[in-house]
Amino acid sequence: MIDLGLNGIILRVKSGALGEVGDISLLGKTLEGWAAEALNAQYKAIEASPVINLMDKLKASIDRAKPVTVILYCDTPLVSQKTVEIAVKQLTEQKLNMLKLPRGSVYKTEYLLETESLFTQDPSGSGEFEAVTDCASLSRIGDIMRRRILNYHAANGVMIYDFNNTHIDCDAVISKGAVIEPYNFIKGKTIIKPDAHIMPGNYIENCIIGRGATIDSSRLYDSLIGAESRVGPFAYIRPNTVIGCGCRIGDFVELKNCVIGDGCKVSHLSYIGDAELGKECNVGCGVVFANYDGKNKYKTVVGSRVFIGSNANIVAPVTIADRAFIAAGSTITKEVPAQALAVARARQTMIPNWRGNQYAPYNGENNPRTYNLVQFSDGIIDGAASTKQNAFARDDKQDGDMDESGTNGEQP
Repeated sequence: MIDLGLNGIILRVKSGALGEVGDISLLGKTLEGWAAEALNAQYKAIEASPVINLMDKLKASIDRAKPVTVILYCDTPLVSQKTVEIAVKQLTEQKLNMLKLPRGSVYKTEYLLETESLFTQDPSGSGEFEAVTDCASLSRIGDIMRRRILNYHAANGVMIYDFNNTHIDCDAVISKGAVIEPYNFIKGKTIIKPDAHIMPGNYIENCIIGRGATIDSSRLYDSLIGAESRVGPFAYIRPNTVIGCGCRIGDFVELKNCVIGDGCKVSHLSYIGDAELGKECNVGCGVVFANYDGKNKYKTVVGSRVFIGSNANIVAPVTIADRAFIAAGSTITKEVPAQALAVARARQTMIPNWRGNQYAPYNGENNPRTYNLVQFSDGIIDGAASTKQNAFARDDKQDGDMDESGTNGEQP
């Protein structure tokens, strides 16, 4: 809960290597945001300079009615709320006018208003007050913060196998019983429900992962995955996608802005965009929902228990009613009624002895060229070598054995 009786001031600083330090994002918050969390109070940000007296800016920014003012720097994200609370308590109980921190300070507001000058401190703090000054310090501090987050989730019953290779942002909510394997990036305001299994190699951002769902080596953005559903490996779930319960979204499937009903299967190599599927549909391999005409996006509505065969093209806008069956290789441009079989493909035509095949032009021979495999004394097998055996090659044929040509392997 935010302390309404405390003045919070965050001093914004610049680094020659990093620029505006406070704007750098780290594990779901900017560095200024992390410092603000330590304050746990309404705050104002003031640009700091080592050569300019900040007192006039401070006096104009603070509320005189609040008894204590805490000043922190935006480049010290490791400072915790507990550390600030202890400093404020010490100032109050010991009736001090000012308490200097390794980088920052706590003032009695009345005393601060009477002070004539205040100059910024050098970023030489240590421990919680270590400052971000370059890329190396940012990486070092980021690793400490990342482990704090992982320790928090592990203490609450989340199974995390590898702390060194798991990245979880500060706003992610993970329930007890979830399993997080290595090489996962869980970003933004992601919510993972109990018994969910996040297998290795996922990037999940702003998603809800349902109870008992399994995510394997995939990328998910701004979407919802229902309970007991399985996604991946190598699926791409783009924003505004809702996958129902008990679904199977397989390898190299891309979904965008669509609703997939409970129990649907989209097993592999398909694209579904701007569509709504009912329950228990089956989408075959290589199916494409053609939702874009070069200018506008259109929606497809598919009923329940619809079977869409492999390599079908569903050209939006179109509606496919319940229990319809789309034959493999069909291009659907018109409404398909319930229980109907839709076949939309050209009838197969044969042209014998076609001489236009440039890959295998007609030369009067019906059979492709054959090669005899030759094994040389050094073990190399060469199919393009002469059909005559190398003198040093091993000949496994025994006298009298016949090969497929009806001879004993000797060439004329």
